[in-house]
Amino acid sequence: NVIRIAGIYSVVAWILMQVAGTLEESLKLPEWFDSVVTAGLMIGFPIALLLAWAFEMTPEGVKRTEELADGETVASSKMDGLILVGITVVIGLGVWQQFGAKDMDSGLRENQDTTTPVTPNKNSVIPAKAGIQSTEETIKPNSIAVLPFADLSPNKDQEYFSDGMAEEILNVLVQVNGLKVASRTSAFGFKGQESLGIPNIAKKLKVWHILEGSVRKSGNNIRITAQLIDAKNDKHLWSQTYDRTLTTENIFAIQDEIAKVIVEKLGIALDIKNSFLSQPNTRIDTQNIAAYELYLKARALFQARIELDKAEEYIINALKKDDSFAKGWGLRAALQMVIKDYGFSNMSYQTMLDNTEKYANRAIEINPNSALALAALANARENFAWTQKAPQDYQKIINDLKKSIAIAPNQTSPHNWLGLAYLSIGEQEKALRIFRKCVVIDPLFAPCVENEYDVLTALGRYDEAWEVFVSSQAQGITTGYWTNFILLAQRNEKTAFILLANTPTRLLGWSRQDEVYQAYKNINGDHSALINDIMQFLEINHREISIELGSFLLPMGAYQLTSASFSTWGKGFPKYRQSKYFKQQITGSGVFNYWQKHGYPPQCHALGEDDFECD
Repeated sequence: NVIRIAGIYSVVAWILMQVAGTLEESLKLPEWFDSVVTAGLMIGFPIALLLAWAFEMTPEGVKRTEELADGETVASSKMDGLILVGITVVIGLGVWQQFGAKDMDSGLRENQDTTTPVTPNKNSVIPAKAGIQSTEETIKPNSIAVLPFADLSPNKDQEYFSDGMAEEILNVLVQVNGLKVASRTSAFGFKGQESLGIPNIAKKLKVWHILEGSVRKSGNNIRITAQLIDAKNDKHLWSQTYDRTLTTENIFAIQDEIAKVIVEKLGIALDIKNSFLSQPNTRIDTQNIAAYELYLKARALFQARIELDKAEEYIINALKKDDSFAKGWGLRAALQMVIKDYGFSNMSYQTMLDNTEKYANRAIEINPNSALALAALANARENFAWTQKAPQDYQKIINDLKKSIAIAPNQTSPHNWLGLAYLSIGEQEKALRIFRKCVVIDPLFAPCVENEYDVLTALGRYDEAWEVFVSSQAQGITTGYWTNFILLAQRNEKTAFILLANTPTRLLGWSRQDEVYQAYKNINGDHSALINDIMQFLEINHREISIELGSFLLPMGAYQLTSASFSTWGKGFPKYRQSKYFKQQITGSGVFNYWQKHGYPPQCHALGEDDFECD
């Protein structure tokens, strides 16, 4: 009888634990709900066994075990069989959950665009326990990093060119099936740290092989040297020097040849299958070497998000030299939003959108598979809709970003922008998975790392958010340009909060920073008097209210301001979502139209045909 009760209890307890987990997620119950249910069931197990030992069911009801006559029980072989089947099913499902579901989830996360490892207008990690990889992770032989090539030109003024050479080779290698390539940002982060030695750099990048090289450009001639190193065993596998006349055709030919040799050297031993060997994947978009050099200069600044005005100057001159340079037009389109966002231009949002559409459409006209142009256009439309409350087709925005990612799966900016689009429509979990997928591609790409801890904070998962935030700061990934003040207040980081609040883009010169901090500590309180004083301060000092400043003030009650979408969905201030300003934001941007056609996010629901309500 004890064994029967143990079997029945196990089956019923397992079912109850599944129900508890489902209810917690669907009803948005506290995270401890299923844990309490599980603990209660575990505590009840030995009690059930003791009762089973002391009592037994009979046709006359419950009796003490010692009072029973032989065979006096309601149990049967049929019941025992059902119990055995139930236990077998539970064990089978448990094994599937542990291994099969995990494998399936892993596969999905590799192949679907809404899968797993800053804030709107951060154009530009997985939690440290998942995204900033463990040092114990096994380094696989089919892994490689391409370090920035050294500039050996006489005047040491060709760094952009040597970096561009390494980056183009990396872009070809990432297309090789079965080859794990360290991200550009991670590998280029070791520029100037050659003294660490190749084995140490490889260990930090978690790769087995390293490709390094140098570029010497003099007049119309170029010399490119490349060498492949087995960093695990510290030995050279291959090296080659290429002397060529400086033309874009020769440069791309060298890039393809280097990539082919690497695959050939590694392919036999590692069984890497790759159609690239017979059909190079590098597309030569321009035959004009001067245009290509200017493009490389602009791209380097765009990726670093620095001197963006100079980057646009470079790309304008590049396109003057070659008007049919598709990648050049795509880069110019992508620059428009970040130039506006990072304060390098005071152009209006309408001008930003017009420029982006013009340049992106030109790139797509030349090459319909211009991934960056597609993504830039979608991002500009989403940003315009959100900031100007001017309706855009969010389904098209999302579809175009997905298409861009399908064309160039390893580009980080389209992933970041897709995550922001999901945030705008309230799909926080989808956004989180995209940002984490982005961080898997490039663990050091600041916009996705920042957006990850922003979403975790908005979801109320403060410990996870703090872990990502602290890890990213320690690695120099992010800066104080975008900061999540809700998270700082939740962690009682008053000094950091006040330091970052007292900046030119926020409240520099405001003498009551402590009041601002206390308002964040009591985010659901009435801070209207404080907000009124701050707005007067900004007006007297002729301060423009940017979206960054709006995101800072909105949690305290400045609901009339436009803010980043992670503020919109923050768990800490539902009062905003019940205000008229929130409805104006959602209806004005076109998000409500999307909801009506494609469904509501978890925290919102319809009120009749033409209205909605959000928690």
